[in-house]
Amino acid sequence: MDHDTNARRADALARLMVLDTPEEQAFNDIVFIAAQTCDVPVALISLLDTERQRFKARVGLDVTETPINQSVCQIDIDQPTVLEIADLTKDARTRDNPLVTGDRAYRYYAGAPLKLRSGEVVGRLCVIDTHARTEGLGEDQIMLLSALARQASDHLDLRRIARSSDRLAELQTALVQVGERIRDSAEVTTMTREASAIVGQVLAVTRAGFGLVDDDVTHVDVEPDWTAQGVASIAGRHRFDDYGAIRDHLMRGEPLVIPDVLTDERTRDAPAAMRALGIGALVNMPVRQKGRTVAVLIVNAAARRIWLPEELTFLRSVADRLEAGVARLRAEQQQDMLNGEISHRLKNMLSMVQAIASQTLRDVPDRAPVESFERRLVALSAAHDVLLQTSWADADLRVVADAVVEAVGFGDRLHMERPPVSLGSRPALSFSLVMHELMTNACKYGALCREGGHVDVDWSVETVSGEPQLVVHWRERGGPPVVAPTRRGFGSKLVRLGLVRTGGVELRYEPDGFEAELRASVQQFAQA
Repeated sequence: MDHDTNARRADALARLMVLDTPEEQAFNDIVFIAAQTCDVPVALISLLDTERQRFKARVGLDVTETPINQSVCQIDIDQPTVLEIADLTKDARTRDNPLVTGDRAYRYYAGAPLKLRSGEVVGRLCVIDTHARTEGLGEDQIMLLSALARQASDHLDLRRIARSSDRLAELQTALVQVGERIRDSAEVTTMTREASAIVGQVLAVTRAGFGLVDDDVTHVDVEPDWTAQGVASIAGRHRFDDYGAIRDHLMRGEPLVIPDVLTDERTRDAPAAMRALGIGALVNMPVRQKGRTVAVLIVNAAARRIWLPEELTFLRSVADRLEAGVARLRAEQQQDMLNGEISHRLKNMLSMVQAIASQTLRDVPDRAPVESFERRLVALSAAHDVLLQTSWADADLRVVADAVVEAVGFGDRLHMERPPVSLGSRPALSFSLVMHELMTNACKYGALCREGGHVDVDWSVETVSGEPQLVVHWRERGGPPVVAPTRRGFGSKLVRLGLVRTGGVELRYEPDGFEAELRASVQQFAQA
């Protein structure tokens, strides 16, 4: 038989996912009808793999497979008509076959091809007798045997479609799990190892890993990988050229798909390195950025394996997600380093401003304004620290408020209880100054200047004229009698500017304590 034809047949069988599967009634029924129709003791659905013939269904035979060299079904397998041998002992192709010369002593054979919709012939529906039949089957029997073979072929195709659908659902579920692991991982090593474990288990392979590729696609640095029990890890640096002619595909950004390292033209000349790692088949799925390969998802199997199209699509999706996840974590790490440097420089700058102010204003007899200025710098510094933790993206209102309270003190006498609200960077700085002024006033004149006094702060979102507004309530209780100020200082002006420097402030000097209500549109509050 032609080697390429056999390879295509083996690939088609692998895609059917039918070898080594349990009995199925539909196929059992076909061989039963074939045996009855042709009046023979043995009927088989024989599938021709590279080294064996496997019986998907059988009547009158107690084995599930035989070596391929004992197969009568393989003779002229690609011919479109029924193969009939009236006397196996007299045909040169079969007279020395152990099934003919041995205890089974088969004498007659007829087999109709199992041709898939894709065109490949993967085996035969055959009937066998222990007596020679010089006249062979009748015309009606030949027609019925051919019709049953077509039914068996259709069942194989339909079975493949059903199994592919189930497999797609299984791979889709695994892909969702990979996405969850990537999203929840805070370290590259954890991310790649957990994603690789899902890939390895759903594909039932021996090894799965992810590696970053150098600029000229010469080496790959494999992150800690997943391996099946007893299989060695390949984490570390590897040179592609040590494993065959596999580098060019990756440089071009093409998936490297090898069903068998011993026969594939890219690895068969020097398979020792692959075999030393227990690799019989592999997929290297490249990840591209700006026209070049930057990483590769690696999957290894111990034995020859046909990689299904849906599996390759799954690996492509996993590779893309892993690269995006790794890039995100590395960007966050770089941003953290940058934020740390910015924070260090900002603190130095604020300290310098504070020192300059102290030197410039040291002769001012009234120290209160100088101290107020310094405390406002501290409040700004606290807000900057919160924003740096989120890379100057959104900050949470409660977190900013806690930072200001911690800088001023009296946190045990201030109660806040409301859900998170997202702040843009500018509103966060503005809110920190307003919060600082309210805290300072409470310490000087309000509830926090007297033992037992306390402050309640809460916020909510209300709809006013169809527009959502954030409303912050400040209530002081247990302080000295409240008296409205007769003049407005800079701190009072800061408070009256409101949450986003556009007003929306109501101050109430109630007998039982000072109250403030600050409003701003949610849209303004969330803007950077």
